[in-house]
Amino acid sequence: MGSANIGISKILLFLYAVVAALNPSAHAEKPEALNQISASLLLQKIRRFNYTHTIDGYQIKCDKTKALVWGKPNKFNTNHPQDSEATLVDLEKNKIVRTFGVSSGIFGAGFLKDGQRLNIESGNGVMIDLRTASEISEDYYFDTEGKYEECPDFKGRSFLRYSK
Repeated sequence: MGSANIGISKILLFLYAVVAALNPSAHAEKPEALNQISASLLLQKIRRFNYTHTIDGYQIKCDKTKALVWGKPNKFNTNHPQDSEATLVDLEKNKIVRTFGVSSGIFGAGFLKDGQRLNIESGNGVMIDLRTASEISEDYYFDTEGKYEECPDFKGRSFLRYSK
């Protein structure tokens, strides 16, 4: 009788493992699951939001957990005549984190190697703290040479409507 219980326990454990492996929600929040996401699904995730601006470009973090999407504002604001807007998107939680008004055109963006900051290439540049989603004041020109994160390029990692 004891060996029969061990056999049944093994079968139940195996069935539980199979059900857990097949359950898509079990993997939804894990970064390694996001790393396997296809380019078309990434684009769907980015386009699903109602932005206050056009989509003229975007850059996705190497681990596919965050993206910066930018473009021209849909409405001109006479109190703050910004030239561009950039929206930080959390791809893990499927939500907009924050939208930033930028006083000149955006030419690109890059997530820094430290994993904590994002640089928006615009005029003098705008540095974003990813932990607080706030702008970091920089009193100098930020040299981006060798400071952006490096990873194997993947399809859909970035988009630029207008070339540099």
